[in-house]
Amino acid sequence: MKLPKIRRLPSGNYTCQLRIDGTSVSITEPSEALCAARALAYKAGLLKAKNGTEAIILREACKKYVAAKKSRLSPSTVQGYNKIIANAFPSLMDKKITALSRSALQRGVDEECGRISRRGKKVSPKTVVSEYLFIASVLHYFDDSIDTSVKLPEIKQKPVFILTPEEIYGVVKGTDIELPVLLSMWLSFTVSEMRGLTKSRSIYNGKITVTETVVDIGGEPVHKEEAKEEKRARTLDIPPYIQTLIDKVDGDVIVPLSGQALYKRFSRALEAAGLPHMSFHQLRHANASVMADLNVPENIANERGGWKTSYVRQRVYTHTFSNSRLEADKQINAVFEAVVNSKNANENANENVSPLELQRL
Repeated sequence: MKLPKIRRLPSGNYTCQLRIDGTSVSITEPSEALCAARALAYKAGLLKAKNGTEAIILREACKKYVAAKKSRLSPSTVQGYNKIIANAFPSLMDKKITALSRSALQRGVDEECGRISRRGKKVSPKTVVSEYLFIASVLHYFDDSIDTSVKLPEIKQKPVFILTPEEIYGVVKGTDIELPVLLSMWLSFTVSEMRGLTKSRSIYNGKITVTETVVDIGGEPVHKEEAKEEKRARTLDIPPYIQTLIDKVDGDVIVPLSGQALYKRFSRALEAAGLPHMSFHQLRHANASVMADLNVPENIANERGGWKTSYVRQRVYTHTFSNSRLEADKQINAVFEAVVNSKNANENANENVSPLELQRL
C-alpha cells in the first residue's frame, strides 16, 4: 500500500498528509516508523478520521484560539486579534486548516501584502508579519504538523524624525495638551499610562506612580490594573512645573482626553506651527534622546521609561531610589526645566544655546 512522503519537522517529529474519503488527515508521530504505521492503519480503515480538527476552517480556529486564551490576553490584544479575523487573509480564512499547505500559506501572505485596507492604503509589511504570526500560532495550536515556514515581507526601519524639546514645548505651551505632552516627553509615560493617572491613587509625597492603564476598546475606555507588571509599575519625581499643571486640572483624572484626541490635537498644533509631523508616541523618543545625550546608563534609562531589557536587573519601586537614579533624574529634570523656563521667560540671554548644551557647561 503506497503512502505519501513522510517528512521530518523542525521539532524532530515526523509527519505525513493523507486523503481519506475527501478529508485531509494529518499524522504526526515521534518516529518515522510510528508515522508510517499509523498512516497504514488509516489507509486500511483500521482507524477513522476524526471530524474535529480536520474539518475546522481557519476563521473558526482563530475564534476558538482567542476564546481559549482570552482570560490571559489584554482587551487590546483581543481587539487586535478580532480585527485580523475580520479583515486579514480573506483567501485563507474559510479554508480547512488541514488544507493549508506551506504553498497555500505563502500565496495568502503574498496576497495580504497587496491588500488595500479600509483606510485606502496597502497593508504595511509590519502588519502582515504581525497578522501571520497570529495565524501561525493558531495553526500550531490545532495541528503542530502544519508547515508555516513561509517567506514574510521585510520590515524596513524608517528613520524617525524627532523634534527638539524646545520646538515641541513651543507649540503646546498654554494649550489643553501641554500637561500630557510634558508627561510623555519629560517623564516618558505612554498614552495608556497617563490616561490611568489620578490625583488620588497615583500621587503621593511628591512622586507619581503608574497604577493602571486605560485603553479604548470598541470606542469605550477600559481600565486595566498594571501595578504587578514590572515594566509598568514605576515611580518618578514630579517636577514642580508639572505639579502646577496637575493642580490646575479639574477632577481626579489627570488626563481625561482620549488617545485619539491627544494624537489629533498634537498633530494640528505641529501643522499650525509649520513643523514636521511627529506622532504623540514619539514624544517618548524625545525623552530617550535626551537620556542618550546625557549618557544616562542603560539600566537607569530603562527603569525611568518602563522599557523591557534583555537581562535581569534589580528594579527599584515606590519611594526608594539609588544614587545613580537620583542623579539621572536631576539631570533630566534640569534639561526640561531649562526648556520651560526659557520659553516662559520669553527672553533668554542664551536663546541660541540649546538647554542640552547648557547642561554640559
